[in-house]
Amino acid sequence: MSLFPRLMAIIPFGIGMTVLIFLWSAPFGAFHSPPLFFRVFGSFVALTFVLTGVGIFVGAGKIGDPRLMAEKLKEMQKGLAGNQPERGSSSDTAEASTSKVGYDCPNCGAALGKDADVSPSGDVKCGYCERWFNIHSEG
Repeated sequence: MSLFPRLMAIIPFGIGMTVLIFLWSAPFGAFHSPPLFFRVFGSFVALTFVLTGVGIFVGAGKIGDPRLMAEKLKEMQKGLAGNQPERGSSSDTAEASTSKVGYDCPNCGAALGKDADVSPSGDVKCGYCERWFNIHSEG
């Protein structure tokens, strides 16, 4: 566990606490207490700094550990592999968008999907190579 991120958490925490103490402490000499609206508004801003500092301090060990990150990545990949839709499903939107409707891109040969937007004149943009072609000029 690295000590540097935890030390860096002192900065926003210290800024927030300094502002809170300054806003709500008794007036000192030439300094007068700001109006209530500014003390409340400034307290919300300072509280954001305090909570950011606490969050950095608490989360510093979890974010920087490469072993924990590798374990989380493996868990996410397993979860994604388990959530893949079955092949041949008619409700699969990803498959429906790439299923062939009879037209192929003349540039890359990719099939035109069912949900492709075709203009009234027959112009369409290939979803793979993103080049335009006309389905009426195809032979």
